[in-house]
Amino acid sequence: MKPINIKIMMALIEKEPGDQYVPVLKPVLMQILTELRHLRWKNSQISAKAARYRREKEELEDALAMYQ
Repeated sequence: MKPINIKIMMALIEKEPGDQYVPVLKPVLMQILTELRHLRWKNSQISAKAARYRREKEELEDALAMYQ
């Protein structure tokens, strides 16, 4: 799935000649952008936690291997 470029979408809508629907779409696009930022942040946090658990697991496996 391609990442959504909200800024380009907003620029295209602003340049569109029929302005009757722009006031409705702008808040929707801003909400999408906000949710996208939040989800990317959340994904980053989860990825960091998973990497930390992976490192800890490898350290524990190495320590166990030394005692066997």
